[in-house]
Amino acid sequence: MEHNPGMNLRFKAFLDNESQDSVELALNYCGIEECRPGYFHSPPKRSIYLIHIILRGKGTLEIEGQTFHLGGNDAFLIPPYRKGSYQADREEPWVYMWIGFSGLKAYECLTKAGFGQQQLVRQVTCTERLHEIIRRMLEIPQLTLVNELRRNSMMQWFLSELIEEYQTLYKTQDTYPYSAAAYVSYAKEFLVENYNRKVRVDELADRIGINRSYLAKSFKKLMGCSPQQFLVNLRMEKAVGMLKNTDLPVNQIAAQVGYENPLTFSKIFKQRYGISPKNYRESAASFPTAQNDCVE
Repeated sequence: MEHNPGMNLRFKAFLDNESQDSVELALNYCGIEECRPGYFHSPPKRSIYLIHIILRGKGTLEIEGQTFHLGGNDAFLIPPYRKGSYQADREEPWVYMWIGFSGLKAYECLTKAGFGQQQLVRQVTCTERLHEIIRRMLEIPQLTLVNELRRNSMMQWFLSELIEEYQTLYKTQDTYPYSAAAYVSYAKEFLVENYNRKVRVDELADRIGINRSYLAKSFKKLMGCSPQQFLVNLRMEKAVGMLKNTDLPVNQIAAQVGYENPLTFSKIFKQRYGISPKNYRESAASFPTAQNDCVE
């Protein structure tokens, strides 16, 4: 998007303090500005988080005794109640976009995006995508409920881009935002609901957003078995119920518990129970029900 000299586009949402403090995330304002040479701005201390991202040009940020010389693709944060000022370069004045927001999850989102009380500046590589989000937000300035919902969803998308980029570039392995128990619970629920489909552990881990080894390690620690073994146990438990309580052929039972090949199903079943599915059905009345480890 091209800008004329001194051009600025901005939007401000009028939210009272109670609204700001009681919602998870709320947009306060956003904008895009092409600054005049040497343009200086010293905004008052605010109760919100304010992020600027430089599209091009140069300038200087000063905040509580710290000075930063910044250029294209640099982003800087001014946290709540901290005094900061910034000035455009006289030869190459900067063009920047900004977004101000508040809410209960604001600080959590910023820390996951690589910012903090002591980490005020970072480089970004997703500038074009962020620019497009801000531009779209500015296209719906009217203060209506529909537009408020749309702007807030775009603001969350803006933060998600920053978080995803930072985690991709800087996250250490096995450092995730939720507890291992939360991921295992999700994986377990997914397996219970999809035991009759083809499930790959690496695809499940990717679906959750963690790596395969972390999922396997956490699952083993909390459930006492691997995700794959949990799935096999669950399938066998379902198969036993169908062998006892239905007249379905073995090949249909195999398909209904996730095995395309009936021979594979029979082989795993025999390894588990020491008897073929057919013979198990014939002797089900006298055959004790085996306990499948780590299946509740």
